[in-house]
Amino acid sequence: MKTLLIPLFLVACTLNSCRGGGGPATRVGRGIDNAFYHAGHGVKKAGQGIQNVAR
Repeated sequence: MKTLLIPLFLVACTLNSCRGGGGPATRVGRGIDNAFYHAGHGVKKAGQGIQNVAR
């Protein structure tokens, strides 16, 4: 039992020490959201470029 509690305690301390705008999962989610936003912006610009060429 003791061998299980020590790693769980270390994990809890590590996750508790994370500072910033939320926990690790929240920050990863924001990073993914930002990546998709920038990818969508690039696709939008490419589409506008194609429309300009087609005119």
